[in-house]
Amino acid sequence: MGTGRLLAACIDLVLSRSCVGCDVLGNTLCPTCWAAMCQQVGPHPQITAWPVAIGAHYQDQAKAAIIAHKEHGVRSLTAPLGTLLASAIATLTSGPTLLVTIPPHRGSVRARGADTTSLIAHRAAQVLTRANQPARVQQLLTRHLDKGKQVGRSAAQRQAAIKGAFQSRPKQIAKLVKFAGYRIIVVDDVITTGATTLEAVHTLVNADVIVAGIAAVAGTPSRSWQSTTQR
Repeated sequence: MGTGRLLAACIDLVLSRSCVGCDVLGNTLCPTCWAAMCQQVGPHPQITAWPVAIGAHYQDQAKAAIIAHKEHGVRSLTAPLGTLLASAIATLTSGPTLLVTIPPHRGSVRARGADTTSLIAHRAAQVLTRANQPARVQQLLTRHLDKGKQVGRSAAQRQAAIKGAFQSRPKQIAKLVKFAGYRIIVVDDVITTGATTLEAVHTLVNADVIVAGIAAVAGTPSRSWQSTTQR
């Protein structure tokens, strides 16, 4: 077992004795908190040129679970978070699906030991495939510019910081011919203002990739995410 996996296992062992949502002893995520999260899947309240779905609201149990998974290395939450993402995707399409992840910040993978969104996406693909909806994860983008994390920035600051951040990967996009009939869904862990997700979508569209929708594990409403982002 590698050092990173060993550390993740140790963290899980220490932190999985109580629920991240309510601190009840027993499991990382208790049945009550999990049931509450599963009742929130549906469309994101903001309107864009693409349909948007979320697995849960970014608050309470879902917020605690995502933070624990992303910032504290509780990898046992990959499975439930992946299931939430799969549920969101299933509201957008019932056919073969390609999940396109958003490239992480350069320092994030080093700090966390993994691309946590990619872990969730791969789990979601497994869940969908087992439900007779063939799904694969594809990395069609690279992060060209990195101006730091978006946390704490206003909507305008987020849009300015993310502008031009991504580049498409021509060789990977050329391989999409192997996936005729698959619908492309751009996925992320959390949608807030939508600036990052929409920049990723626009980058793909500019590379002649047809995007069918956007899905996230969780989302929070924002008036700044406007339908005028079409282009």
